Amino acid sequence: MKTVKPLTNTTLQSLKPQAKEYRKYDGNGLYIRVRPNKSKHWFFSYKFSGKEKKIFLGEYPALSLNFAREIAQEYRGLIFRNIDPQVFRKSLQNPVEEKKVTFSEMAMMWRDKRLKLGKLKAQTVNEAFRRVELHLFPKIADLPIEEANYKTLAPALSPLKNSNTLYKINIAINQIFRMAEDEDLIPKNPFRNIHDEFTYTETKNHPTLAPEELPRLFKVLQGADIKKPTALLIEWQLLSILRSSEAVSIEWADIDWEAKALHIPAERMKGGKRAHSVPLSSQAMNVLEQMRRYTGNRKYVFCSRIAPYTKPMNSGAANVALKRMGFQGLLVAHGLRSIASTYLHELDRFSSESIELCLSHETRGKVRAAYDKSKKWKSRQEIMQCWGDYVEQCKLEAMKAE
Repeated sequence: MKTVKPLTNTTLQSLKPQAKEYRKYDGNGLYIRVRPNKSKHWFFSYKFSGKEKKIFLGEYPALSLNFAREIAQEYRGLIFRNIDPQVFRKSLQNPVEEKKVTFSEMAMMWRDKRLKLGKLKAQTVNEAFRRVELHLFPKIADLPIEEANYKTLAPALSPLKNSNTLYKINIAINQIFRMAEDEDLIPKNPFRNIHDEFTYTETKNHPTLAPEELPRLFKVLQGADIKKPTALLIEWQLLSILRSSEAVSIEWADIDWEAKALHIPAERMKGGKRAHSVPLSSQAMNVLEQMRRYTGNRKYVFCSRIAPYTKPMNSGAANVALKRMGFQGLLVAHGLRSIASTYLHELDRFSSESIELCLSHETRGKVRAAYDKSKKWKSRQEIMQCWGDYVEQCKLEAMKAE
């Protein structure tokens, strides 16, 4: 599919009439038509019920680029809810109550989108939906999603109190309403912190430590009988917030020393579909500088200690070391990410979206992603340095305790 470069105000102002009318596309169905008589008209094209349609939005510059985009985004939201924008526009002249999206409809959209994406096995997606269908539909199937909150969901959730089923259901609820927010069907996901509202008899979270327990990890690490590169790997995973397989497979070529950034190609990231860049804190840079003494002449930063040294360390190396250090059942390598996530969210200084991007979690819908190419880099630089400073503080605290 050909990539469409979004229009700019400068481009629009420079469009000159030609002998025949022509179009310039902004993407996502929005385009401007320039006619020989110098008029410039906005249109939104879309497909509905298998038919190609278009709708006139207004004349430029009376209708600005930003406002045209807002209207087009609103119409895409209507199409998502199976409402024809042309019919909707006519209804404004003869207003009728707009159909509200119910919880059951939103849940089915969530299931269908996950199946279409194909990132998970169909059986996994259908099992998660069946759980929602079985436990929630009998009580809240017809509840409009804009009326959903902890109180309105209580009748469905109360019978599941303290169970692991409730834990799985709450994961689904959060995802369903995050999708509703991404599609602009609700202004904000009311269940972003749903796990804070409940307790479970069993948790599927990876064993981890509370952020305030981090000095204990460094105290044990200082006296542990493990090789220095392995100790540095644990510290690197903590500072970079990367998954184990991603952390061990970084190459020296991935590092931009001048920009203090790490760029990992998509094929080495979870899912293999999206590249990931990490702003490197001064503490993370220090770990890399130390590793230069060990592997600076090799491909991988954390390369195997077995000749011919052409492969990275095993992704389970940090886990094995943590077990030997006495953390079995208390902390696994993946739990290092959880420590960072908990600390950064509880600070309440940074946006949840920026923190999730640091964790390589894409939280935005396609429409928002299309108009935000920055990936919140400056904010993420602040986040990673803030986290690096806290890690260093915990390390110094551990040293003082000696």
